[in-house]
Amino acid sequence: MKVIIDRFEGNFAVVELENGRFFRIPDVLISNGREGDVVLITAGKTSQFRVASSDDEFVYILTPDGKYSMPKALSDGAKPGDSICIEVDSVFTELRQDKIHGLMGLLFK
Repeated sequence: MKVIIDRFEGNFAVVELENGRFFRIPDVLISNGREGDVVLITAGKTSQFRVASSDDEFVYILTPDGKYSMPKALSDGAKPGDSICIEVDSVFTELRQDKIHGLMGLLFK
């Protein structure tokens, strides 16, 4: 799943899904992310995070710093015991920025 970091609010990153929905996730899960970055969330890959538990709305992710909740809609189907990878994708981020710059150039000729 690809999401875009829209903004930061306190200790949360507000991310936008491809369908236009917005969710807040703890910023500690996207430690090197910046506004505008494309973030890939993939279940089943070897990573630093493990899903500890889940309920109807959230998955609970274990990190070295503690346990954090993330909306289930962003979990890519991860279940308790699964690993989950949350990482900034520099290639998608760069492509997105190039498209934005191209559109801005067309608008402000």
